[in-house]
Amino acid sequence: MTWATFCLTLASYAAFLLIRHNAPLLHRLALSSMAVLDGMMSNTPEDDKLAALEQATSSLVVALLKFLGLVVTGVTCIATPCMFVDGLGLGLLATWQGIAGVSLGGTLAFVVPKVLPRQARSGAATSGHSPLSQLLHKMVLDHPHVHAALMRREIRAWKARGGTPKPTFLLVTGLARAGTTSMLERLVASGAFHSLNYANMPLVLAPGTWRRIHNPTSSLKKERSHGDGILVGNDSAEALEEVFFQAVAAKSYVQDDAVVAHPIDAKGHETYLDYQGLALATAPRSGAMYVAKNNNALLRYPSLREHNRDFHALVMFREPLTHAASLRAMHEKYCAMQQDDPFVKTYMDWLVHHEFGLGQKPFKFKEQTPLPQGDRDTLDHWLDLWINHYEAALAMDRHRLHFLGYERYCTQPTEVLTSLAQKVGVKVTWDTFVPHTKQREAEGQVDPARLKKATQLYNEMQALQQI
Repeated sequence: MTWATFCLTLASYAAFLLIRHNAPLLHRLALSSMAVLDGMMSNTPEDDKLAALEQATSSLVVALLKFLGLVVTGVTCIATPCMFVDGLGLGLLATWQGIAGVSLGGTLAFVVPKVLPRQARSGAATSGHSPLSQLLHKMVLDHPHVHAALMRREIRAWKARGGTPKPTFLLVTGLARAGTTSMLERLVASGAFHSLNYANMPLVLAPGTWRRIHNPTSSLKKERSHGDGILVGNDSAEALEEVFFQAVAAKSYVQDDAVVAHPIDAKGHETYLDYQGLALATAPRSGAMYVAKNNNALLRYPSLREHNRDFHALVMFREPLTHAASLRAMHEKYCAMQQDDPFVKTYMDWLVHHEFGLGQKPFKFKEQTPLPQGDRDTLDHWLDLWINHYEAALAMDRHRLHFLGYERYCTQPTEVLTSLAQKVGVKVTWDTFVPHTKQREAEGQVDPARLKKATQLYNEMQALQQI
């Protein structure tokens, strides 16, 4: 019996190691199953829907057959030692020695070796997401029809409980590196504002449903991947709205060469307010105002303003040369990071965060908007991007549209936050924040004409500041 138990332990180790080695197959099976379900829920034209379903079903059948083959191989491996035990056979698996052997072998297979050859990476996983976490994100975020169906279900339940949409909210926008994340963090930390946060991922369209399944406590905060000193944890507010807008947009607004302006119709706006209600329902304090940091907000601002005259939008801007230098530095950093860990790019693509990195795409506000040309290593490229963005901002309907300079926010944070709260009609007592006076050095040549145009726009926005 002792020898049989030892052999059973080795066989179980081999069987479970085989399963572990083929984890990508299990992932494909899960993703193929979700693809079939997503295709069934799609509202695309029938011909396109059937074609997508055929492809998804074919992938599912192939993955399922491979999985069944894997299971048969594993069961055969475990059963083989039992055949050599006189009088017991498969009955060995029902004894305490058999159960112990299978348990020990199975446990060891997931511990030794620590990393399998096919799982080895050239570098550390920068994203911080385990393979299982990555699979869950792909299952949800790569299948928007299933995700949107869960949102609609949650909205119905929220309304049945008496939930009503609120037309007054605050959008914090501007180019990346203009201080928008710091602004969002401080607004949410006050308790008077509430936003989506990292804990809402990946089921970001159904935050209440996800909270019942996964409700982590506040985690130890660590510096975010930008390396800019901002600390984040599970409860840190984050820009996650683009998952919603991709789900409700009539067609994709992320093109090969740009992220383009797009309208939101009346129904989309109504659903947006309902979605905000879902987020507010998870707020720790009742009566909070919904706030979103969304650097893509200006792409749909005109249509949102047509439907709603009550919300406020804060456009943050920064001295153009230092802003261009900051964007260029972050682009270089994220290109290297995404080459080392492709999931970082995948994650940013889900959030339509294309402002830097390997997936960098400029904003295109009008058909005639000139896209930045030239080498991304030059300041001129990023100045062109800056000019396009803030020219568009200055042309927007200025009803409840507020401009705020990064430099003023850094040197007078408490005064700025006090003024902003008064503007949007929220009563809050602020802590006293320490001013930030460190300035970035901008290195490199720049076209004088570009810089002059950018400086004129900067001065125009400076003159519009009332916060």
